Amino acid sequence: MIAAVVILICLIVFRLSDSNPKTHNNHDVTTITGYLIGSPPAGLNAVLKELNERLKRDLHVNVRLKYIAWNELSTKYPMVLSSDENLDFIFASNWTYYNREVAQGSFLEISKQMIQEYMPLHYAVQKEIAWKEAEVGGKMFMIPSSSPDIKVPVTLIRGDLRKKYDVPAIDTFSELEPYLTAIKQNEPTMIPIRVDKQYDLTKIHSNLQWELGPAVADAITTTNGFSGVFTSWDDPQGTILSVFEEPLQSSYLKAAQIVKTWYDKGYINHDAIGNKERSKDAFEAGRSAVAFGNTNDIQTTLIKAEKNGWEVEIIPNLSSKGTYLMDPYANNGVAIPANSRHAELTMQVLDLIMEDPDYSRLVYFGIEGKNYEIRDGLVRLPDGVTPKANDYPPDASGFWFTNKSKFPPNAEWSQEYKAHKANLQDKLVTNRYAAFNFNATTVRGELEQMNRIAIQWLTPIQSGMVDDVEQSFHAFKTEALEAGYNEILLEAKRQAEEYKMQNE
Repeated sequence: MIAAVVILICLIVFRLSDSNPKTHNNHDVTTITGYLIGSPPAGLNAVLKELNERLKRDLHVNVRLKYIAWNELSTKYPMVLSSDENLDFIFASNWTYYNREVAQGSFLEISKQMIQEYMPLHYAVQKEIAWKEAEVGGKMFMIPSSSPDIKVPVTLIRGDLRKKYDVPAIDTFSELEPYLTAIKQNEPTMIPIRVDKQYDLTKIHSNLQWELGPAVADAITTTNGFSGVFTSWDDPQGTILSVFEEPLQSSYLKAAQIVKTWYDKGYINHDAIGNKERSKDAFEAGRSAVAFGNTNDIQTTLIKAEKNGWEVEIIPNLSSKGTYLMDPYANNGVAIPANSRHAELTMQVLDLIMEDPDYSRLVYFGIEGKNYEIRDGLVRLPDGVTPKANDYPPDASGFWFTNKSKFPPNAEWSQEYKAHKANLQDKLVTNRYAAFNFNATTVRGELEQMNRIAIQWLTPIQSGMVDDVEQSFHAFKTEALEAGYNEILLEAKRQAEEYKMQNE
């Protein structure tokens, strides 16, 4: 009888420990699979090996990583989530279809109680506004970063070539044309601006439009596409603007006319629709004289350029008032797919990656002593390692949701880059709609039509690939109105007013 009781107790203890994600059999290693955005750095396997050794020691977990390339983002991201693939986490943000995928039931609902239990490090440092920004319909389906990026979009140019051809100093993007002309006339092996389809294609238009009219951001952000509904970040009232009405329509058209002029003059590559090479990569290789990026992702480009003996100048892409929209916490985050089999365990892994300095430095900078070292309070390349030889550059791996506020400065930052970063805080303005998550339920069909029409008409307009800007824009407007654009606009205005009343 006593033996039977002992056996029964042992069975109960075993079952309890097996069901508790915080308790693991020393011989069982659980594999969790995650997706990030971009391309894997050459040194990823070595970093993953080190990461998994630590995770096996601490949580008996093995991480398998996959990537969604920039040029596949619009198609592959939703495809991955709708597939039967066993998946445990995926990069999520307000610019990667978050609201749309929430509406389709793709993500697991995450409560603050779950965060507190399984991600205590993250819970301890996260701001309350971050949880609000991740909410859709009062529920949270994403774990937002605890350190929103302090950055602005930028354009890089070759300062050495600008000076060589006696082009005046360039302070704003709209002053770029003399430089483009000089490159076209004097550098036959270069294309002045070489853009790719996914990341760069509409950057030229956006940079110009922000300077020429009300600097706007999509007010809905339910897709990585286009809704036609905007707000100006320089407007503290957060007035909802339509792309088909003033004051926005004129600046949209004026910017498009300039882009077309540059395209017709050969300043922009004509194979952009099929090109997969980002402007930043072409710039580093000496094939282009302009690169688009942001404060964070240009660090490696600047270091490589300096090693080549080039002088690179940074042009912040700002509004006519010299401002840019501060990143929300939900700009970088991670979600757990609804069908994940290891949700709680995945959250424990993410807690270490996001907040534990040893883990977060590993996934962001690589292996200490091989890809980086910290000396005199600064992140440096190890002796004998060049930027070109570094197979795991910082910010290149896609782990953008780590707590970057804990990272030391980089010793290789140029004086121009340091000056750029030093002035950022004064340029950033608070997003009036930081925690506004548009509920697309009633106009989902109309938004899908708008995105389809924008791909057909607006993308060619914004990239200079149309014969007549005015005629193409008129055709775009006609189809948009027929597809129910006004319903989207009215619903956006209604929800925006409701949001402002609740958040005054």
